[in-house]
Formats: sequence, structure tokens, C-alpha cells
Amino acid sequence: MSSVRFSLDGDALDARPGDTLAAALLRNGITTFTRSIKYHRPRGPFCFSGSCGQCLLRVDGVPSLPACRVPVQEGMVCERQNAPLGSADNDLMRASDFVFSSGLDHHHLMIGSRLLGKVTLEVARRLAGLGHLPSRESPTMRGELRKVSVAVVGAGPAGIAAARAAGKGVLLIERDARVGGAALLGVDPAGPDAAWVAREITGVSELLLNAEAIGLYANETAGGLLAVREGGRLILINAGRVIVATGGAPQPLPFAGVDRPGVHAARGLLKLYNECNLRVGASLAVVGAGKELIDCARALRAAGYALSQVVSTGAERPAADELPLRNAQPLRALGNPVRALEVSEGPRIRCDAIALAWSPSPSHELATANGAKAAFVPELNGFPLQVDADGRTTVPWIFAAGRVCGQGGAGAIQSGAAAGAAASAGAGAVARS
Repeated sequence: MSSVRFSLDGDALDARPGDTLAAALLRNGITTFTRSIKYHRPRGPFCFSGSCGQCLLRVDGVPSLPACRVPVQEGMVCERQNAPLGSADNDLMRASDFVFSSGLDHHHLMIGSRLLGKVTLEVARRLAGLGHLPSRESPTMRGELRKVSVAVVGAGPAGIAAARAAGKGVLLIERDARVGGAALLGVDPAGPDAAWVAREITGVSELLLNAEAIGLYANETAGGLLAVREGGRLILINAGRVIVATGGAPQPLPFAGVDRPGVHAARGLLKLYNECNLRVGASLAVVGAGKELIDCARALRAAGYALSQVVSTGAERPAADELPLRNAQPLRALGNPVRALEVSEGPRIRCDAIALAWSPSPSHELATANGAKAAFVPELNGFPLQVDADGRTTVPWIFAAGRVCGQGGAGAIQSGAAAGAAASAGAGAVARS
């Protein structure tokens, strides 16, 4: 297999064709991707889906790009950010974590003296931030204006089902290079799988890949205006109806050391293996609760991971006799990268990495920014959109389907089909008004 040569902080490295930068760095044993702004703690990739901001790199002179979403290319020059005194591996500013062990209130630091306050502010400005400005001008982005009856954002199971049900003239938009979303991870045995995706996607009239919806705005007449970034162009889509099928984003659990390199989202590790054929570490501790914990643990084991322990934080012990299951609360992740996990019950768990299996938080922002209502649901770890049986939100031209409105697995397909049919039924009238 041929390799791809790139560099990080001046050091030449090799990657495999098809790797993301995150996968390439992990293959080379690099786990610290950046430093936190305030305490300069080491940070490594968590979600592997571009939603957490813990793997931002400067790539070919452009700052703060998520390494998990940038395909590695021959000759690519990468730099780690936010290490003003030293390197990302040995940043002297990490001492602030020990000097201010009880916490640092930077809003009131040195405000007793106007002069000291100005000096402190200037020092903070020079030491913090997410990288320097780009070293080259950004290329001019080409613009394009389109009009469709229905636009579907997200090509997971719900989005695919919605696009199929909506019929001709529907545009399906996916920010990744391939469709399928959660169906490709093997998490839910009762839900759709890769074979379902391959079969159903053939019935979608138009598909736009590597295209990220960056904004949604109410149209002056009717429907919505969707801003989509695709490579070097910006596409403005005038849609009579918009179906939001954006799924959810992995969330960490609140325990000490959860932000250390080596703590990852369980679904993120499955995505990394599925797309780049890469496993992180040889022995994995999986922490979470309920069905998500058991499903993710089984999927990780099927992907070739050795599970040192499966830790359930719930009050009840889930039924999974074949897994090394323990009821406990995570207390502290140890090591950089992680080498052990302290828990409330039993001995310390030795591991090479920790996978967090917590219900992904619904990615509702496109809809709620336009007034669609969402309510917090503890079991879903976030704010699913409120919809009726046909996927209608509280905004007439916005529909929702799948995990973003609380429907995962097989339920995502049903909710997508209902939303697609309902949105298509009224889209023509809206487009003509």
C-alpha cells in the first residue's frame, strides 16, 4: 500500500491513502493535537465528527481546521496550535493548571489595579486564542442560487427515508463524503445497516455530498433559504420545505480527566474504524448507560476492540451477561494519553483508551435558530425538536426526522418517511406563493 507524506510541526510523517489527519496522527502515535485556551491542558480528538473542537490544527496556513474532517494529502503542512511557550507536547503554560489548582476567574484577575488589569489583558491576548490568522488569502468563493421544493439536511437513515418519501425534485444534503450516518456504525442491531443504505439511496433523486449546511433563514415570501458550503462554492438554496435530519452529537460525561487525550466518543471510535480501518489502543474501557452503552460495547467488540471493562453509570444493571459489566461511577481518567480509569466501585481499570457511550445530543440548531421549539429530555441528553406525527415543527416550513427529534434506529426510518411525505404534499403550494 502506497503512503502519503505530510508534516506536523516540521516533522515528516506517513499516512495511508484515505486517512483523515486525525487518523494519520493517531497512526503515528500522536495523541495531543492542541492545548486548551485557559489552562493549556492537552487535548486530543473526541467525537471524530467535527463537533467538539478538540482536534483543531493549522493546515497549509489555514487555522483551526478539525483534523477529523480533513483528508490527508501529499505534501500537506500541519501545525499544532495554542502552545505559546514551548510545543503542544511540552507547553510551559500548562503550569497554570497547578498554580491555580482551585480554578482561575479570569474575568476578575488583577482588576484591583487599572494598570495591572491592562497588562494582564494584553498578556492574555497574546497567550490565548485559536491560532494565528491565515498566512495566505482565502480563494474567492463562488456563489450559486438554486430553487427546490424540498431540501433534506442530513443523509443518515432518517434523511434518506425522508428524501425517498418526498419523491422527485428533492435535494438531499450530506456534509460527509458518504451517506449512511449511524447506520454504518453497527450500533443498533434492530436498526438500518449498510445494506439498507446502499439499497435505499438509489431512490433519492439528487444527492449533494461534502456539503455542509451553515445557515438557515426564513424566506421573505415562503419557505426557507439554506446556505450550504461545498468546497470552494457557496450554494444558496431556496426551498419550499426544509427537513432537518441532522442527527446528534456525542457528549462527554462529567468526571475529572474526561478532557484528556485518549477519551473518545464510542460512536466516534466506530466511525474511525469504519472509515479509516483504525483502532485506538488495544484495551478499551467503555463507560455509559442503558441501551446506548450495551449497543456501543458490542459494536466496539465486533470491530476488534478488547474490552477491559464496561462501566454502567445507571442505577440498574443492563442485561448483557457476555460483557465485562460493572455498575460504578467514573471518578478520574489518568495518564496522557489515558492509561487507567478510577471508578467509585472496585479497583482501578487499566486501559489504553476510554470510550464514552452516552446518548448523542440532538443537533437542533438549524431549526431552533428559526423559532422551532425544543424541550430538554434527560434520556436523550439534550433538546430534541418538538414535532407532530408528520414531523412538523412549530415553524410551518421546517420539518424534522430522526434523532434530532428523538427517533433513533428503526424509528428514524419511520419518522423520515412521515416527514418526507408531509413536506412534499405542501411544498408545491409554498413554492408558488
